[in-house]
Amino acid sequence: MSQEHMRASNADREQIVAKLRTAMDDGRIDLHEFDERLQQVYAAKTYGELAPVLSDLPVQRVSRSSASGGTGRGGLPTWVIIMWIPWVFVNILCLVIWLATGAGYFWPFWVAVPWGLALLIPSTIGIVVGRDNSRTEQAREQHRH
Repeated sequence: MSQEHMRASNADREQIVAKLRTAMDDGRIDLHEFDERLQQVYAAKTYGELAPVLSDLPVQRVSRSSASGGTGRGGLPTWVIIMWIPWVFVNILCLVIWLATGAGYFWPFWVAVPWGLALLIPSTIGIVVGRDNSRTEQAREQHRH
């Protein structure tokens, strides 16, 4: 029996998802296409059904994204950067308004701090869990070789 008719495991699917995530982080596919391909991956039962999902993407060697869990600039995961960008720009706008209106009582504090704390909690949890997951993946790779 050829390999394309063999049943794929959950671990096989997760490897494909990791490659798709890297392709999205590298700008090869957009979020909509990532979602479509993700649905194909989880619907696939055999290797033959998984193969087309990555067929138009280049073979991925160990890159900065796959080696560091989808990190952006400064070693932070891309999703953390995306999550904090609106906070930064809204708070810059608040500071500009505060300065333009006479720089009295520092009211931008009430925008920055609660929102920042609300973002800090999931960011911290996600980074810690992501590091633990990457260590687990590295350990699995070492055991395979």
